[in-house]
Amino acid sequence: MTGETVSPDIFDPQRWGLLDEAIASLATRLRDVWARFRPCFQTRTRDGSAHAWTYLRGLLSMDSQRNFATISRRVNRPEDDGQNLQPLMSDSPWSAQAVRQQVQQEIAATPALRTGGALTLDECKVL
Repeated sequence: MTGETVSPDIFDPQRWGLLDEAIASLATRLRDVWARFRPCFQTRTRDGSAHAWTYLRGLLSMDSQRNFATISRRVNRPEDDGQNLQPLMSDSPWSAQAVRQQVQQEIAATPALRTGGALTLDECKVL
């Protein structure tokens, strides 16, 4: 231990060692990621990309109770019940395979990941 005090707040950038300069563009960078993946949530008859944006924002900004209703209430408006998010995940015809393929392509195009290593995606709660 270095004697540093680590904040228990998971949303405190200092807890993760992030500098103010590093976090200044996070919202823009997140929106850019969503924009790159947006076509994956569009079909000829439906555009679920706005719901995908809501879901992504909720997953990344909430530390608990990340379900459709609470995500909608926090991201959209307090009276939202999440009924618009449910079909995105259960009934919408968007292709999960297209999302996975794009993730794979972006990983393959990242020079730092070409020569070995591992990328781990983990949705568990950080304590």
